[in-house]
Amino acid sequence: MDKLYKFIFCALFTLSAVVATAQEQPEKRPEQVAATEVEHWETLLELTPTQTFYVDSILNHNYKCMFDDIERMRGMGMQSPDTYRAVQGKWVEKNVVAMKEVLDEQQYIAYLKAIGRGKEYKKGKDGLYHKKEDLAKQKAKSKSKQ
Repeated sequence: MDKLYKFIFCALFTLSAVVATAQEQPEKRPEQVAATEVEHWETLLELTPTQTFYVDSILNHNYKCMFDDIERMRGMGMQSPDTYRAVQGKWVEKNVVAMKEVLDEQQYIAYLKAIGRGKEYKKGKDGLYHKKEDLAKQKAKSKSKQ
């Protein structure tokens, strides 16, 4: 299921970066992409109404700016996929920084895991995310007590 979320997230980002080969399908607007993402994060991260408002604002702004950057690049005739990926990466990083300000620690870690980052975290027996090294220390400590 985690892979499905990662795939959906990546697909939405790459949608804006790939030059459309089939002209009969209209490209999604930034607001549409952001709305889909907000619904996804609202459910996955169990956002409060206030958090949903901020996530919506962040994604609407950042997607619009990313789409504008991509359109500028298309207008200049750039065709290198690496260039488009670099622009995507820049806006993904801006999303990550902004989300850290809005989400609590557990939500933020879940967000990182869902976008393919946060590999240093693992869910503990308590259902919360912990750094892998901390879990290993706890495990070693509990073994030494026995």
